[in-house]
Amino acid sequence: MYKWHTEEIKNQIGLFFKLYRLRKGLSQFQVATELELSKDYIGRIERGKTNTSIEIIIAICNFLEIDILRLFSKLTQSQINSMISETKLLEEKFKNQNKRKS
Repeated sequence: MYKWHTEEIKNQIGLFFKLYRLRKGLSQFQVATELELSKDYIGRIERGKTNTSIEIIIAICNFLEIDILRLFSKLTQSQINSMISETKLLEEKFKNQNKRKS
């Protein structure tokens, strides 16, 4: 059995949420509005800076269509690096799309 460290699981959950949000082309504000949370709170979750309730985790998983079991399966460093790389690419794409809109 793997023994989690609190910071590790918070970071992994945040990474999943950010990646899936960006894959759907959504801003933190859009997710927050839909779930009746603040944009700042979504940001803190994505950065692994807050302990959030299971109710909020479930709500975000349902909204972003994430299998909750994936959040709590230990990822390898290679998988984490791959997710980080994809997240960075999607962030750039998202920023560029928003620049064209203004």
